[in-house]
Amino acid sequence: MELLNEIEYVIEKSGYECVNVSIKNDNGNLKIQALIDLPGGVNVDDCETVSKLIDKFLDSSDSNYNDLNKGRYYLEVSSPGIERPLFKLSDYEKFTGHEVRIRLIEPIEGRKNFTGVIKKISDGVIILELTDGLEEASINFDNIKGGNLVFRFGEHKNDKRRNKK
Repeated sequence: MELLNEIEYVIEKSGYECVNVSIKNDNGNLKIQALIDLPGGVNVDDCETVSKLIDKFLDSSDSNYNDLNKGRYYLEVSSPGIERPLFKLSDYEKFTGHEVRIRLIEPIEGRKNFTGVIKKISDGVIILELTDGLEEASINFDNIKGGNLVFRFGEHKNDKRRNKK
């Protein structure tokens, strides 16, 4: 959808990473949800800044969306959180070496859920070193229904992410 791409452009032009943008119907109103990130993490001020930029874009006379659903929409801008969802193949590439949880569309050997560390990615296939004792799994990106990073409390003392002030 063109609108999603334009919102992504507004976010990235302002210096933030656009993790995902989605539009959903919520009781007759449109809900536009944007997940943003920065290398050090985002805070409430970052979300407010991006929210204002998106609102300004949607309301501008240059935008094709200034009468979006006659104003019956609301905008939610937030951090992806510590168990960040993974949407694109590039997300999986970015987090090679990290533990992830992946849910599949079609089962592999009777399983639809896998947890493990991303070893490598080759030709759209994600190789996971599984945490359940099996050696590894090869998962085609096109078979992924959803995925996210796994946070294990107490194991991230030297995590590069920090709270911004």
